[in-house]
Amino acid sequence: MEDVQELRIQWFPGHMVTALRMISEELKLCDVIIYMLDGRCPRSCFNPKFDDVIARKPTLFVLNKSDLAPWDTLKTFLASDAYKDIVRSKGPTVNTTTLDSTKSGSTKFALEATRKLLKTRIDAAREKGITKTIRAIVIGVTNCGKSTFINNLSSKAKALAGDKPGVTRTKQWVNAMDNFWILDTPGTLWPAFDNPQVAKNLAYVGSIKDDILDIVALSKSLLVDLDKLEPGCVMRRYGAVEFDAICRKRGYILRGGNLDYERAAKAILTEFRAGRIGRFNLDNLL
Repeated sequence: MEDVQELRIQWFPGHMVTALRMISEELKLCDVIIYMLDGRCPRSCFNPKFDDVIARKPTLFVLNKSDLAPWDTLKTFLASDAYKDIVRSKGPTVNTTTLDSTKSGSTKFALEATRKLLKTRIDAAREKGITKTIRAIVIGVTNCGKSTFINNLSSKAKALAGDKPGVTRTKQWVNAMDNFWILDTPGTLWPAFDNPQVAKNLAYVGSIKDDILDIVALSKSLLVDLDKLEPGCVMRRYGAVEFDAICRKRGYILRGGNLDYERAAKAILTEFRAGRIGRFNLDNLL
C-alpha cells in the first residue's frame, strides 16, 4: 500500500456549542439517556463533552448500524477499558444493546432495555396506580442514526433524518408511543481530537462533513487502514491496492487521460459506508 500523509481533522461548528448547552439544560426533564454510537467505531464515538451528562442519569448505549459492523463488536465494546470504567461508576444504571435502526421493528430491543433500566421507577409508579411516562433524551455524534432510530420507534417520519452529518439542528420532542417520549438532539462532536485516529474513524463513517475534508487523502488513508484490519480486502474489492490503479480499474479517467481522483474518492467512501468492502471495527486501529 502507498504511504499516506497524516491527516489532521477538526470540525466543531458554532451550533454544536449551543447543542451541548441545550442537552445539559433539557436533561433535568428526562428519565434516561439513550447514547447512540456507530457500531463500526463505538469507542471513537465517545464524546468527552458527554462525560458529565451520562453521569447524571441511567444510560443505554446503543451500538447502531450493527449490520455494517463485525459480529463481535458488542463483545469487544463491553470488554473495553472505556466501557468498564463507565460500568464501575454507574453500576446497574447502565445497559448496552446493538441495533440496525433502518430495519423495521429493530428498535423494540432498545425500548425493552430502556424500560429495564427504569424498572424500579416504573414498578413504584404502578403500585400507586400510575402508568409511568418515560422521557428519554437521545445523544450522540453526528450521523450516528439518532433521528432514524426515533422514526423507526415511532413508525412515522417525525424526526428529520438524512445520511449527512448535521441534519438535526434543534431539539425535537417526539411521542414515540404511548407513555414514551423521546427528545432528539443535534449530533455533537468536540472542539479538539486528541487522537488523530479517532478523527479519521469519525470521518470514515461520515460523522464529519466530507465538504470540509480532503476526500482524496481521506480515501487513500481509509484504504491503508482497511488493509491493516483485514489484509487483502482492498484487493478483493477493487482488484488493486494503489489508489491510482483503482482509478484505472474503475475507469475513473478524465478527458486527456488524467485520473479522476475526486470521483474515485467518493466511490471508495460510499462503498465503505454501505458495507460493500466488508464489516470492520475501526476502533481496532486505536
